[in-house]
Amino acid sequence: MKIEGLREVKAKLSQIVSDLPSYKSVIITKNGRPCAVLLPVTEKTDLESMLLAQRSEFWELFDRAHAEGEAKGFTKLEDLPD
Repeated sequence: MKIEGLREVKAKLSQIVSDLPSYKSVIITKNGRPCAVLLPVTEKTDLESMLLAQRSEFWELFDRAHAEGEAKGFTKLEDLPD
């Protein structure tokens, strides 16, 4: 992970993008506060999962489904036979 200011990113975006796989991520700051993240995308990147993980609606739905499963006594993954 690397942290860069917005001005620096604007000035050397091509170099930062080229180096991105080695950093794994670059946090961009504006006035000293994080405002964005750059992540490398490869052929192995699951973009849908990456974007879905950023949505609060997904996690609310996930939590509701988990609570419903526990309330109804659904089988837990760890209780399934190998």
